[in-house]
Amino acid sequence: MARKNVTDKMVCEAYAEMDALRKQNVDYKFPYETLAEKTGECEKVCYAAMERASERNLIEYGVSLRTGWLTDEGKKLLST
Repeated sequence: MARKNVTDKMVCEAYAEMDALRKQNVDYKFPYETLAEKTGECEKVCYAAMERASERNLIEYGVSLRTGWLTDEGKKLLST
């Protein structure tokens, strides 16, 4: 298990997916749950990847990292 297997782009995609589902008032999974399913890594590793993305200013959050949102830089990464 390694954080390097969960890229920043994957993290941003998971946040974008959660945001889209939240806007539709549909049940959603937290980004670390989505990442764990897609990558096969444990949730702890996926959460560490989310922390890394936050340190790189790709996501922001208020109370909890798991309910954060993409920054402009995170959105820009998704468009590449």
